[in-house]
Amino acid sequence: MGRVEGLGVGAKVVAVVGLKLVVVCPGGAVTGGPHAMHQLVSVANEIELGSAAILYQPHATTPEPYRRYNCPVIEMNRVPSDALIVLPEIWPELSQWFPRNRAALWWLSVDNFGSHGQTDVSGIGLHLCQSEYAWRHVRWKMSGKCMMLTDWVEVAESEQVRGDRVVVNPAKDAGLMRPFMASNPDVEFVELRGLDRLGVAGVLRSSGFYIDFGRHPGRDRPPREAALAGCVVLSVLNGSARLSEDMPIGDEFKFDSLSDANRKFESVREDWADASDWQAPYRRQIARQRYIFTSEVHALLESLG
Repeated sequence: MGRVEGLGVGAKVVAVVGLKLVVVCPGGAVTGGPHAMHQLVSVANEIELGSAAILYQPHATTPEPYRRYNCPVIEMNRVPSDALIVLPEIWPELSQWFPRNRAALWWLSVDNFGSHGQTDVSGIGLHLCQSEYAWRHVRWKMSGKCMMLTDWVEVAESEQVRGDRVVVNPAKDAGLMRPFMASNPDVEFVELRGLDRLGVAGVLRSSGFYIDFGRHPGRDRPPREAALAGCVVLSVLNGSARLSEDMPIGDEFKFDSLSDANRKFESVREDWADASDWQAPYRRQIARQRYIFTSEVHALLESLG
């Protein structure tokens, strides 16, 4: 089997026996998709030690936020021919780089498909769906086998006193965020930008609300992290947020216009405790995602024999 370099605290070279998954990840990227890819490799190695490795394209070292995961790094010329290649939905045509291997496409988003000019899925034999939104898209428009492969979120512990402020994410804005902020001059807004893991936890655990104005191309991480940290979540009705399977917070917390956003925010702001109670099922679902993801990875490994 291929040599694998384990990068983390004290880089080392280890021999991997029984490598089943090679996950191709954008080198140096620290976003939701790459985070899920590192989770996949790490959980696969929890289930079956030495079963998974990550391949950065272009070649890179493991970004610091992901060094807590068990993610050995493999080079392309070391990939064994019997390993399944897992590609992000932006790179379906990279399957051509591995003519001896089976290839799976992981739909970490739907709307980003084709964003890198790649739309040929002829080399893909398996579709992995991170969200119900992706599952419906794949079942409707693609051929081949489908499996669910979600992800999970966690929020670092942080001793904070919760206030009445609102968290927004400028990186997840489809156009309504600034108009909403301008129409609520009495509200204290905090933008998620330039923060490490502990910084994000501190902001979320000290705020009352998280409002998501993004496109929701998949089951996005920020609203789940906010809910897990105790924020009441509101969201624009885009992409996966339209589906109760992906975001089960109820229609009273979802909006489709600026006036609708203002009206619903004012309503939940009047009674934060009641709104928080209504979102308890959402928080419970998020808390179970680590277990569900482990079961899904186990099923994927079993399907590979």
